[in-house]
Parts: sequence; C-alpha cells; structure tokens
Amino acid sequence: MDEAFVDAFLHQHNLGNRVNGSFTTKAYKNIVNELKEKLEKNVDKDKVKNWIKTLKANLSKSHNLFKNLSGFSWSIVTKLWSVKPKVWDILINVNKDAKEWMTKSVLHYDTFVILFGNDQVTGEKSEIAKELKKKQSSQHDNGPHNTIEEFDLMVS
Repeated sequence: MDEAFVDAFLHQHNLGNRVNGSFTTKAYKNIVNELKEKLEKNVDKDKVKNWIKTLKANLSKSHNLFKNLSGFSWSIVTKLWSVKPKVWDILINVNKDAKEWMTKSVLHYDTFVILFGNDQVTGEKSEIAKELKKKQSSQHDNGPHNTIEEFDLMVS
C-alpha cells in the first residue's frame, strides 16, 4: 500500500502539481482518485494527508540521523544504510538511536528525498527551506559535530 501512495505522490510531483514545496488541491484530488482506483478502497484527502505525515515523520528519523555524516550510504538494493562496521560502532557510541538503523530497512528513502528532501521539519514549528537556510546562515554551529573525521578524532 505504501508503494501506491509513494507512486501517486511522485506522479503528481513529476506533473508539476506542487507549488513552493506543497502539493496543490488538484494534486490531492488526483492522488485520491488514483489510490481509489489502484487500491479499490475508500480513500479521502484526510487519509492521504495523514498517511504522508506519518511516512514523513518515520523517514525523517533516518534522514536526519545520516544526512550530514560522511561514509554512510543508503542502498537502493538492500534499502539499508551501510558503512564499515568500525564507523557504525563509533556512531552508536555517540548516538544510541543509530543502532536500530543497522538492520532496519528504509523502503522509500530515494523517493522521499525527491519529494521532501528540502522539507524535513513537520509540526507547529515547521519552516520552509528558505527560512531554514537564512536562519542557519545567521547562526554559528556550536553543537556536536558529526563528520567521520571528527569521530576519528574523538576515539583517537
């Protein structure tokens, strides 16, 4: 079922039924109609919006963990994140939540990045990409560093 949802959103994205990162009313209408036909189930706009919100939240966990780490890659074949075992160990020592991603597949990550790669924040404090870039460029990062080189320095 997720595959049908992802395909429907990607189809509307490719048709250009998305403005400033948001799907248009026409896109949602087309998605609902496509899913009703494919799934032969009662689907409405609210169900579609809830589904995409849930999928974005789940995929964002993985994306946010690995997006700035060098050496990690997501395999389109295995649907898993991969890196050398030593690097996994280092990451897990720094972030215990990373362990689950050694064996947890991320089924639609490639399409997710196409659809929402620049729009990872959800909820009441969400901002559009332009706002985030402006905010980030005006702030200095004093937080933890996440590159492999920095991990190497921490363990040496």
